[in-house]
Amino acid sequence: MSLEFSKAKNQADTCKWNSVFLHSSYNPQAEAKRFVETLQPQFLPENIIIIEPALSYCAIFFKEKFPNAKIYSIRFLKDFKCNNFFEKEFFFEQNNLGKLETELFNTFGETTLLKSFFISWPPSAKAFEDFDNQVWHLLKSLLTKAKTILATRQFFAKRWIINQFNFFSNIQNSLAIKKIDLPILICGSGISLQHSLVHIKKMQNSFFIIACSSAIKPLLKNNIVPDLCISTDGGFWAKKHLYCLQNENKNLKLAIVPEANVLQKLFFQKNIQIVPLAYCDNFDNEIMKNLNIQFNKAMRNGTISGTALELAFSLTEKNIFLCGIDLEATTSFVHCQPNELEIENATNDFKIKTQDNRIFSQGRNSFQLEIYKNWFVNESNRFASRVFRLSDNFNFSGELGKIRNINFDELQSLIKNKNEKNSNDFFTTTSTLQKSGKTIVEIFDALFQNETWLKNYFPCDYLLVERAKTKAEKDLYNKNLETKINEIKNKILK
Repeated sequence: MSLEFSKAKNQADTCKWNSVFLHSSYNPQAEAKRFVETLQPQFLPENIIIIEPALSYCAIFFKEKFPNAKIYSIRFLKDFKCNNFFEKEFFFEQNNLGKLETELFNTFGETTLLKSFFISWPPSAKAFEDFDNQVWHLLKSLLTKAKTILATRQFFAKRWIINQFNFFSNIQNSLAIKKIDLPILICGSGISLQHSLVHIKKMQNSFFIIACSSAIKPLLKNNIVPDLCISTDGGFWAKKHLYCLQNENKNLKLAIVPEANVLQKLFFQKNIQIVPLAYCDNFDNEIMKNLNIQFNKAMRNGTISGTALELAFSLTEKNIFLCGIDLEATTSFVHCQPNELEIENATNDFKIKTQDNRIFSQGRNSFQLEIYKNWFVNESNRFASRVFRLSDNFNFSGELGKIRNINFDELQSLIKNKNEKNSNDFFTTTSTLQKSGKTIVEIFDALFQNETWLKNYFPCDYLLVERAKTKAEKDLYNKNLETKINEIKNKILK
C-alpha cells in the first residue's frame, strides 16, 4: 500500500491511497466545501475533530462555518502532517489505542469532549475502513466514559456539597504528610488481599501502608495497623466502610477530601487524626488556605485506588506496591472479608434470595470496573518503573498494562528497609483552627455565586446551557439549573 500524490484537473494537489482517491481528481476545494456545508451539528461545537482529513481542504471551510471553534485532527498517516490548519494533531496507532484515548482525554477532559464534534473525512473512512471503525469504537467508549463521569458528579452534587460544608464546619486539628523514605503499600479490598494478609502482617514495618477505605476493616481485624487510611468517595455507602473506626482504640490517621462522606463523630474522636487532601480543582485548596489548614494535594480519580496511587507517587521515590487492586469480575465475594457492606447485605439473605445468587450478581463484570482498570492500563507507562501489583500468587484474569504482577518471594529483592518504623515521623501537626459557623456560611454563600465552582457540581446542566442553539433553549436550561442550585443552597445555609 502506498500514498500517491498528483494534480487535480484544477491544478490543486490531490492524492490516493491504495488506488482510492482521498480527494476529488477535479476540484478538491469544491468537494470539501460541499461536504462542510451539508453538516448540521445539533449543538454549537467548541471543538471540531476531523478523522484523517488527508490534505485538509475541509479544515478552512469548518473554520469559516464555525469561527469560534478550534479545529483538530486524528491522523492515520504521518505523511499528511499539517499543523497550520490545526490546534493539534493526534495520531492513531493500531497497536496502542490506549495512547490515543489517553491523549484525547487529557487534552479535552470529560466536559470539553462532550462539546466536541467528531467527523470522518468520507474518502479516508473508505480508504482506511478498519482504522476508521477502530477510532469510532474508541470514541464511543471515550464519550461514554465522559458522560458517566459527568453524570456521577451531577448525581452526587447535593451530597458532595453537604459533605464539603460538614468538613469545613467540623475539622479542628489536622496533620499533613511529609515525604516518605519508605516503600509504600496500597491496600484495596479485592479478594486477592485475603491470602496476602498473613504476609503483610509479618512485613508491615517494611512499608508505609495506605489502606483504602474498604480495606481498613480486614487490615485491622488481622492486627495490621495502616499508617494512613484514605477515603474519597462522597456516596452514602462509602461512609459505611468507616464504621469500624468508631470503636477502634488504635491511633489512626484518616486522609479525606472535603467531598468524602465521613461520620461526623470521627472529627472529634481523640485517636483519629484527620489528614486533609485537596483536589485543587474545586476551590478546596483556596478555602483551606483561607482557614490556615495544611493539606496534601490529591488527584481526582474515578476510583479511590487511583487517587491513593497518585498520592503515593508524589510522596516517595521508593517502590510502590498495590495489593487487593483486582479490578475484575469474580464468582466469589467482591471484597476481602470482613466487609461492612457484606455484613449488612447478608442480613437480607434468605432461602429464595440466597447469598450465592447475590454474590454472583455483584461479582459480574461492570462498566465501572472496566473504566477503573483502563485508567491503570493507560497510565501504566508512567508507573511501570516502580509500581508493582502484589499478591500471594493470585491468578488475575488480566494485566494492569505494564504494571508487573509479583508475589511475596519476588518482593524480598525489592524491599531494602527492615527497620522499625515510627508512623508519627511521617506527619506534621498543624495549629488548631480558628473559625466560626458564620465564617463557613459566608464562604459557602460566596461559592454559590461562583459559576466556576458550580460547574464542578452541575456539569450536565451547564453543558446543556453551553450547547444550546437558541435563546429559548438556553433560558429553559438556565431556569432548571437555578432551581437545583437554590434547593441545595437553602438546605445548607438555612
